[in-house]
Amino acid sequence: MMTALQTGQRTLKKIRPAAFAPFKIAVVGCGPKGMYCLERLAYELARSRQQSEVHITIYEPAPFPGAGFVYHPRQPHHLRMNFASEFINVWPETVRRRDPQSFPTLVEWLGDKYPQHAHPRGFAPRAIVGEYLSTAFQKTLQLFPDFVSVTLVSEKVTGIQETGGRWLLEAKDRESVFDEVLLTTGHEGWRAASNSCLPSEQMIEKVFPVEQMLSPERIHPQSTVGIRGFALTFLDACFALTEGRGGKFRCEDRQWSYLPSGDEVQSIVPFSRTGHPMLAKPDHRYFQSNPKLEQIWEQGRLRMLKLKQPAAGLDFLTSIWPVILKTAEEALLTLVPDHQIGTQTPMVGLHHWFQDWSNRTFSPAETFQCLQQSYRIATGQQTPDEAWALGETFRQLYSALVRRISYGGLALTSWIDFQRHAQVMERLSFGPPAENTGRLIALIEAGIVNLNYLHADLVTDRNRLLLQSSENQIRVDRLINAVIPACDQFAENSLLEQLLSSGWIRRMLGAGGIAVDGAARPIQLEEQTTEGLAIIGRSTEGCVLGNDTLSRELHSCPDQWARSVCEQIAKREAR
Repeated sequence: MMTALQTGQRTLKKIRPAAFAPFKIAVVGCGPKGMYCLERLAYELARSRQQSEVHITIYEPAPFPGAGFVYHPRQPHHLRMNFASEFINVWPETVRRRDPQSFPTLVEWLGDKYPQHAHPRGFAPRAIVGEYLSTAFQKTLQLFPDFVSVTLVSEKVTGIQETGGRWLLEAKDRESVFDEVLLTTGHEGWRAASNSCLPSEQMIEKVFPVEQMLSPERIHPQSTVGIRGFALTFLDACFALTEGRGGKFRCEDRQWSYLPSGDEVQSIVPFSRTGHPMLAKPDHRYFQSNPKLEQIWEQGRLRMLKLKQPAAGLDFLTSIWPVILKTAEEALLTLVPDHQIGTQTPMVGLHHWFQDWSNRTFSPAETFQCLQQSYRIATGQQTPDEAWALGETFRQLYSALVRRISYGGLALTSWIDFQRHAQVMERLSFGPPAENTGRLIALIEAGIVNLNYLHADLVTDRNRLLLQSSENQIRVDRLINAVIPACDQFAENSLLEQLLSSGWIRRMLGAGGIAVDGAARPIQLEEQTTEGLAIIGRSTEGCVLGNDTLSRELHSCPDQWARSVCEQIAKREAR
């Protein structure tokens, strides 16, 4: 199905020479990242003096462009954001400055539409954020000047190939040729990591969309459910099988409890590769503003940005990691001056604590204790500890880390060390909001979530699924795969795999993500860029650090890409 969306209300009066054929642009995938790119393109085209018509085709199979599948506005409201509302804003200040009311931040929009969710430091339902993003997409279309036409194609692009300096895209039975193709395919829908070793008849291959994949018809009430994975997607599955079945959470004096409905599952049994919990993000509603702490974060960012850049790239362990440790030390001792960090110097003590935490195998009791302590610290009921110091430091310094590491800032030999540390730091830094950790604790205390098999092996016995630990085993009726693919794991026959196999793009050595320049142009061997093609988002992770975010401020790729497109059009007209 094709829907033409002609934007702009003015009559075009510019006379164009017939020699200028329309410049054709395809945007493949239009979740938040694709929309950010469109907004910047509209801004740059409105400032340009070009004479060509521009035709833009947006390929997005999700029913709500701008939101995509991840922020689908029709998903249940018990699925909440892991990113505070105050950090979500579609519109750059250059746009908001003209008319702030027409270009609201999420918090401003919530204040009008959903005031109960309008707290800046709250975590709104993903569906509501999806409404905001979808509304912003419609507004973005109105920003294009009148020499631009936009067509929305609600189909998935299945093929891509270069043809005479342009790009041929295939979608269903339709083929079209474009001068410029932007790929912003994100998570590739709701795809889960592959797990072919599990029996398909008892396996729920992915969590999303939860209303279909985890419905009572597929997972009966009072079932025992095993869940592969113990991270954020695991939490979404937990809440879908409990709160999504009519159960109620209550919070009194920052203590959560769960009231069963009778329709939830009987037992949820997670198991994972490491068994390490994701710690709660601090709830800043319970923390008073601390100017000394803000100064420490700013000094840490400056230390990171001022590191001398060797020709071969920064070494993580000798340059970047000491800045993180030093900043974490200062932050922890500012809030808890008498805290003892090991028996050596504070920086060494923090490093040893991190190594111990990374390498430990937690018992079920230790995992539960870790979750409880994390929640108490996050809600101001307990003084901060080493986990808080390192996690909060990594969050606060992350913008500087993005600037130093992206586009080859890290030495090739240092990627293994960085990835090993970053994998652990993600569990300390980018876990769920405190309220979701409180809900998980309530489910454990209610006996619904069972942590006794975190390190269990999955075995089959006469068509039965068993989770087997060193001491016990438990039979599960259904097994849910709650592990999402790594950023460098692309779907079979996807556009990215097609481009990789044909040599038009390559993975960045060490980082693993697709190598691109600042304008999102793929970098081939000998540093040549692939013209007319751009890739923005999760598939470039490593080359561009921190793609999995709604923040407009962390990356400049959309701005640089939009400018590069306008330069292409101007060069064509100058010939």
